[in-house]
Amino acid sequence: MTDASKLRAFDPRIHAGIPQFLEGKGFSPEASEALLELDMALFQWRRMAEKGEFKGKVLEGVTETLEPALLQGLLSIAQLSAGIGRPDPVQPTIGMVAEVMAVDPSRASRIVSELVSRGFVERRAAQEDARRSVLAVTPKSRKFLGEFTLSKWRILSEVFAGWEGEDIATFSRLFARYVSGILAVVSEAKDVPSEAVKP
Repeated sequence: MTDASKLRAFDPRIHAGIPQFLEGKGFSPEASEALLELDMALFQWRRMAEKGEFKGKVLEGVTETLEPALLQGLLSIAQLSAGIGRPDPVQPTIGMVAEVMAVDPSRASRIVSELVSRGFVERRAAQEDARRSVLAVTPKSRKFLGEFTLSKWRILSEVFAGWEGEDIATFSRLFARYVSGILAVVSEAKDVPSEAVKP
């Protein structure tokens, strides 16, 4: 038995019968093996993301530093303001920031308050309703976001250096398709009434 085979013998996915499960779902042995390899690559990516290694590397090229939660809050406000992932730009509110960050409104409120106190965000009255408070990025924030974005794309340009344009287009298309599939499955699970879910 080779070293790789010995290691594979302890793989919980093998013990759980995942290759057989996938083949029973109609995937070829080659496709099943590729999915197991993708699963490992995604695990490594998630671990790196959770440890903040990628964002940490990006922040090395930025003059200002922000803690992970504050960075995520600022990026969420900028995303909403620019309309990224939405049909149109919106005037961000704390509720919207909480939704994008997937945190409760009180947590989002504390993050926004810290961003305001550090000069990255301003609270303003909404144009259509002066009683409603909205959030806006400041010149300091725009400078930081410009540096952050350029630093990120410097790294990505290194990652994709040597890739053919066709490979990049294929990867982008297939990864977007994968993410859409995950979102669809997760949305379906949320739509199932709780009483319908059996242990």
